[in-house]
Amino acid sequence: MARKPRVLGPVELEVCWNRLISIANEQAATMVNAAFSVVLGEMEDLSAAVFDHEGTMLAQSVQGAPGHLGSLGIGVKDIIAKFDEGDIQPGDILITNDPWLVSGHKHDVTVVFPVFFGDRIAGFTASNCHVVDIGGRIFSAAGQSVYEEGLHIPVMKLFEAGRRNETLFTIIDDNVRSPELVIGDLMAQVSANQVAGERLLTVMTDHNLEDLTAISTEITKRTEIMMRDAIQDVPDGVYKETVQLDGFGEPLTISAAVKVDKNEIEVDFEGTSPQISMGVNCVLNYTKAFVFYALKCALSPDAPNNDGSLRPIKVTAPRSSILNATYPAPVGGRHLVGLFVPFAVFGALSQVIPDQIMAESSILGAVTLSGADEHHNPYVFTMFCSGGMGGRPGKDGLDATAFPSNVANAPVEVMEQAAPFLVTQRALIEGSEGDGEYRGGLGQRIGLKVRSTTPATISTMFERAQFPPRGLFGGKNGSPTRLELDGKAIDPKQANVLAPGSELLIETAGGGGYGPPKTHHKP
Repeated sequence: MARKPRVLGPVELEVCWNRLISIANEQAATMVNAAFSVVLGEMEDLSAAVFDHEGTMLAQSVQGAPGHLGSLGIGVKDIIAKFDEGDIQPGDILITNDPWLVSGHKHDVTVVFPVFFGDRIAGFTASNCHVVDIGGRIFSAAGQSVYEEGLHIPVMKLFEAGRRNETLFTIIDDNVRSPELVIGDLMAQVSANQVAGERLLTVMTDHNLEDLTAISTEITKRTEIMMRDAIQDVPDGVYKETVQLDGFGEPLTISAAVKVDKNEIEVDFEGTSPQISMGVNCVLNYTKAFVFYALKCALSPDAPNNDGSLRPIKVTAPRSSILNATYPAPVGGRHLVGLFVPFAVFGALSQVIPDQIMAESSILGAVTLSGADEHHNPYVFTMFCSGGMGGRPGKDGLDATAFPSNVANAPVEVMEQAAPFLVTQRALIEGSEGDGEYRGGLGQRIGLKVRSTTPATISTMFERAQFPPRGLFGGKNGSPTRLELDGKAIDPKQANVLAPGSELLIETAGGGGYGPPKTHHKP
């Protein structure tokens, strides 16, 4: 007979709730502090979260990429569903980088730690991290199928009964260009998850809990109510928006219809472009993550981040479209499409809640260099490049801020130490903002040269060259993205050779302005 869960009083519930959030934040901080790569340790391209025994997300870290966090909440349920009852034992640690199960491309590795209380699973801690390399092509959007995009790790055990799966570690080691960085970051995830698991058990012991059911039920219920109340304030109706992307050769389209019905929202992407043979396609999990993020930003930014906030939201996209790609579509550069999802949602809702919506932003770009250093040792390095954020009601857009991602700008000195290249310039671009009552943020100009005597392969992944960030309510568009190699314009989504002495110049887009420009100027 199942034991009836203990009822927690309001004060004790609040204490437990805040401790769970603290655990997730410590989990993320542990990953960053134990990181081997710049991508994890400085740019913080990660996620961390705590779950109950059914895979219900209870809390997630403040640090963390929105696309990771939203998809992690979906993915953990699917991962643990791969195991029959009794298949998971104390000391087991699970792993996968299946794009369709979690966050959409193979460079994101998910590690799940089952937390045992006695002989039963009380919950899970899980994290996701972008690794510097996963074999196959270097990080790019040029793959023609997912098979080209690196090592596939199905759902399996990284550790079994506390022992390393040496076969899997060897496979990873032999398939990636920078095994020390990749395996180092992987072990940072393992350590962070274990620390969070220990803290979770302490909470249960301190509050005399045999499982997390009472906490899980109550906090997700309350969060769901908060989200439904926020949706209730939006007038019922169907609101539509279309966003265009540069794509490959021909533009791509995201069409969104946001249906508000009392205290529920359905976002349907019917009319969105079909998936293509280049690696910018999104899996549905990643699309959902950015719908959740956009709606939470617009409607209920103060609500806790757990499964409860997702329950009133339904997301659909046509099968085999760029927002619901089917296997084996290439997905390596899926952020080049997925990061536009919030702007489609915001554009639709701007018709009814204009004071809660921002203008369009420059999305995150990426540069990956691969080659050999002066000692002939192979290296691979990825740097992320942010542009201007859109203007907002009452505030200018932030400069060089990667909304809707929150990956950080790494210091130049750290990047130059990590790989043999030189940052020749890095500055905000004056005049790149979209003018408006509240201006967009400035883009940035970055110059790169290799310091080794051998050429480097350089893969660039940028959008906004043809369709710059749009202004809102009379605000002006921001400036477009521009890339040059030795003074000649290059395709923003292709690989090139960066020879010694050559310079790559990147100019990221400026954010769109909000509201009509002011008619007067300061003297």
